[in-house]
Amino acid sequence: MQQGLLFEPEVMARTELQDAIARLDFHSALRRLEEFHRFWPEAKLIWEPELVRAGSKLAAKPMDLDSGYGAWQKLEARLNTLDVSRSWTASLRRNFFSRLLASNRKLFEELRTAAGRSLGDFYLLAEQPRNARRRYENEIRQIGDGWKVRLQLGNCDFRLGHGPVAHSNYHWSFLLGLPEDRWALIEDPRFLARLRSADEAEWAFPELCAAGELPPARFSSRGEFDGFKRKFGAAFTESPSSRRFCLYWIVSKNKPFCSDGELIDARKQLQALHPPLHVQYMQRLAQVS
Repeated sequence: MQQGLLFEPEVMARTELQDAIARLDFHSALRRLEEFHRFWPEAKLIWEPELVRAGSKLAAKPMDLDSGYGAWQKLEARLNTLDVSRSWTASLRRNFFSRLLASNRKLFEELRTAAGRSLGDFYLLAEQPRNARRRYENEIRQIGDGWKVRLQLGNCDFRLGHGPVAHSNYHWSFLLGLPEDRWALIEDPRFLARLRSADEAEWAFPELCAAGELPPARFSSRGEFDGFKRKFGAAFTESPSSRRFCLYWIVSKNKPFCSDGELIDARKQLQALHPPLHVQYMQRLAQVS
């Protein structure tokens, strides 16, 4: 759009209408919509009238977090069918969930909603990754870990610019059962592209381990290391081979807390599970030692 057109009355009126919708100020948006139709009856508005009508209905009734989430899902599905830019949709999403959280402060002591959704999810949708990360960490401490909450924790770190920490959490999510068909939830595009470039999708995370492309999973004490082994005790024998490779890789990265036999066994397991990746890993160890 030419810069001079930005100051045309019709363009300015359209922009003010869209801004009111994005702010969720539907009272103002309705007034501006009526003014626009009055002054430019021949001008065509593609999606604004429908969103003003839908938004006015939403604003007329109080919503808890779960009903608000459902309302947004329906609204976003409609946005996807209209000619609405992704950046504008993102702005509307941020404002919608920020307001939803502000109107449901009494629920802030809960870890999850009645429908089981993590409060961290709502903060992430409101583009408040720091608050979301605190919620996810608190949930892990009080309820326990899981692949989804760990993946979302990684997304928080990615948004905050902590790439290595994000990658470590994505790896932890894999250990906890992240399925390949949910990789799309990973928000770091470069990391996701690297996973998808692997020769075998099942072995994408072990490939990163062997290549030294993941932060070393080192513990600060023997107690933490023993806690890790207890947590994944059954997984060392019952998980798919690719996850077992990553578990034994973590054991091998914690040499100070391993007995000689434990370290040797971990490396034997790596060799048995995937010989080429074991060779790559040992060669890299020799280069950095």
